[in-house]
Amino acid sequence: MTAQTMSLGEFVKQLAVRMHNSKVPMPLKDERPWHELLYELKTSDFKPKPVFLNNLQFDWDGPYPRSRDLSDYIHGLHFTGCVSAANPSYDEISLDENLEKVWSSEKLDDEVSTFMAKVMDIVKKEFAV
Repeated sequence: MTAQTMSLGEFVKQLAVRMHNSKVPMPLKDERPWHELLYELKTSDFKPKPVFLNNLQFDWDGPYPRSRDLSDYIHGLHFTGCVSAANPSYDEISLDENLEKVWSSEKLDDEVSTFMAKVMDIVKKEFAV
């Protein structure tokens, strides 16, 4: 996968794998960290960054920038059973071990691997409880 071919969905899956392996919580109920991360990445000067970020749109109707596409994708993963959230709070999602193996088998080029490492540096600070 390259920066030109990576989609929002592929990015979220790669990020979920890294968060799962690093034991970083993946919020579901409070989506704010996800949206703020993607907005920061979209407006950053990271080079190279995936092309999909250029087309990602954000609303400012609330206290933080919000991407409808991102919300739909995260909740779609939960709805289809790719990730699970413990009742009754639905605070965090977790990734199934078998699915983690499938998603982590995707080959990333060096630029995307470097980008994802930078993203994880941000996530470890911003998503930590």
